Amino acid sequence: MALEAVHLLGLALLGGAACITALAALRRTGLRGMSLAALAQGLRPLFAIGLLLMVASGALMVLAMPFKYYLNIAFRLKMLLLVGAIAATAWLLRIARNTWSTFPQRSLALFAMLLWLSVGFSGRLIGFL
Repeated sequence: MALEAVHLLGLALLGGAACITALAALRRTGLRGMSLAALAQGLRPLFAIGLLLMVASGALMVLAMPFKYYLNIAFRLKMLLLVGAIAATAWLLRIARNTWSTFPQRSLALFAMLLWLSVGFSGRLIGFL
């Protein structure tokens, strides 16, 4: 139970940082005076700490019952989506430093948010499949 709490704390940190960055890229936050590059730079440590907490606690949960998770299709889907979501968010944090066209930033922000939402849904499905 404590391990799940740590996992959810990591999710809150990582998800919050990823969503705020994506919303800022979409220009949907009230942060008018702060550039996307400055915001992304400030949120990068929260993203990293959240990711570390989630990966460490998730690995311990999988080690507790490896066959349950390995054979679960929702778990496999979650891992695939997680890799994509991490890559999309890391790419968004990287291109946030550039001031050129906002089209790639906005498209990538929407894609990253969709991936993170899919990771959460597939994570919930693990217990039901």
